[in-house]
Amino acid sequence: MRVLTWNIHNWQTAEGAPNLAGIIETLTAANADVIGLNEVFYPLPAPGDSRPALEVLAGALGMHFVFGPCVRWPAHNDMPETGYGNALLARLPIAASAAHHLTPIPGYGDRGLLEARIAQPDGSSFTAYVTHLDHTNEDARVQQFRAARQWLIRDRNRGHVLMGDMNAISAWDFTERPDELAALAQHPRGSNLVGGLGGDAAGIKAIAQMEKAGYVDLYRQAGHAPGGRSYVHAEMDLRIDFIFASQPLAPQVTDCGIITTADHVSDHRPVWADIAAD
Repeated sequence: MRVLTWNIHNWQTAEGAPNLAGIIETLTAANADVIGLNEVFYPLPAPGDSRPALEVLAGALGMHFVFGPCVRWPAHNDMPETGYGNALLARLPIAASAAHHLTPIPGYGDRGLLEARIAQPDGSSFTAYVTHLDHTNEDARVQQFRAARQWLIRDRNRGHVLMGDMNAISAWDFTERPDELAALAQHPRGSNLVGGLGGDAAGIKAIAQMEKAGYVDLYRQAGHAPGGRSYVHAEMDLRIDFIFASQPLAPQVTDCGIITTADHVSDHRPVWADIAAD
């Protein structure tokens, strides 16, 4: 099974042009079985089509999909065209899903955790979680992960993945780049660089908290050298998009990588991981 995560930049390229065709082309070539997407507008129509872009994408890939809004709409209102959040697509049927709202932090935007249980041929289910953490402040990212754990912890003894644009960095990636790490720590907020690290490398906490909770960084486990770039327009190599596996699943992961051929499609690169059958 191939799992993939990608921030698709609001259905637009970095230059503001529609990118649905490029997304379809990239994901068709990637041939993933489970796909997590960030920065998804739904049910925003596809260009020149009355159907939502997410529905068009799922149809082109032959996949099922669910959407998890991050913005809290009033219960009596239908979701507007600009509904915004995370999505998950799967080749196999999605048996159940839930869009969890992370505890709001005053001064920061709403964030969510999309949970999906995917039916497997043997009658079991595989759970995937998709999230997109704050881009401006490490403490906010830590709080958002803590909020997510109230749902994640239910699966602590079962194989599952947690993936998405974490807007956070692993100190491991800077093992051979201490000067760049020091410069990054001084950056006040996230635009072309991850920000909100408190002016010191000791402020890097979010990914460490995930690993402390038992999650395994699959890119690191795959044996890559420290580094990697998943955010295209950063001023330095930044890997802020992750696929984590729970401890029970990690031994089944055979490889992980970053796709470098779709830089014209989004400001992020897709990250994939291959999981062998149990």
